[in-house]
Amino acid sequence: MKILLFGLGSIGKRHVRLLMQYYQHELFAYRSGVGDSVNDLGIAEINDWSAVEKLKPDIAFITNPTKFHLSTALECAQRGYKLFIEKPIGHSTDGLDQLLKIVQDKKLVTYVAYNLRFHPLILKLKEMIANDHLLHMRVECSSYLPDWRPGRRVEAIYSARQDNGGGVILDLSHELDYISFLLGGMKELSGNFAKSSNVTVDAEDYADILIKTDKTAVNLHLNYFSRIKKRQIQADFQGKTVNVDLINNSLTEYGAEDKPTQSNVPLEPDYTYTEQLQYFFANINNPKMMNNLPEAAGLFRQILKFKTGEKNNG
Repeated sequence: MKILLFGLGSIGKRHVRLLMQYYQHELFAYRSGVGDSVNDLGIAEINDWSAVEKLKPDIAFITNPTKFHLSTALECAQRGYKLFIEKPIGHSTDGLDQLLKIVQDKKLVTYVAYNLRFHPLILKLKEMIANDHLLHMRVECSSYLPDWRPGRRVEAIYSARQDNGGGVILDLSHELDYISFLLGGMKELSGNFAKSSNVTVDAEDYADILIKTDKTAVNLHLNYFSRIKKRQIQADFQGKTVNVDLINNSLTEYGAEDKPTQSNVPLEPDYTYTEQLQYFFANINNPKMMNNLPEAAGLFRQILKFKTGEKNNG
């Protein structure tokens, strides 16, 4: 199959590396405003939509900046290409209804990439939730944004700017996605968010969100300004508490015994991305694969309603 990647930033390059390592597909990159060439990844580049139509790719990987996701996906959907869209779907709903209609009318295969759904500890916790009485969950994702891109000014980091789709609510939406995945959707989001430090230009750098679901309530904290890097889930069950650490890949269970039990899952950095690609290609002709665009659009709308202050019921 021919795969055309729109965007060769860090995530685009990662997908290229894994596609080249595990698959035999033909890879191309779209770069507007430059002449046709071959980049340092060894991938041929094309520079306009007439060249895209001549190429006739089977799949478009939308890995460009968030603010271009929907417009690029629309161009590709109109031409009938399968879509692999990096999270989030976009930074607004402009064009979303049109894209959904085209996807439905053409029965296009689509997938929105939230790779943490493939983390073995997320899957283990999902199994626990299905079998035990969950009382409450607390989730935290915190880090120091300047450490993401050492040596780059804040102004140059897309995560720091509202107009680029930055800010913790969209940029750290992995947490919102896996909470929805674990608990079967979200009914209501409330809480607050703001810019309180100098690590962003104008995007919110923290959010505290209360999430109501059919199973339980969840407290979610996100921030860009903490020097303590955390990505943890605390799940309180009837009779035990489970802590999942997604940075150290450990699950610790606290029960009636004096000593907690801990299990570690050694993971290569590419593991969840590799599993995600395997799932995508295994379902390459299935428009109803997990987290297809129509499914993912529901969560995306909820997130944007919270961010814009609209009444937010699922």
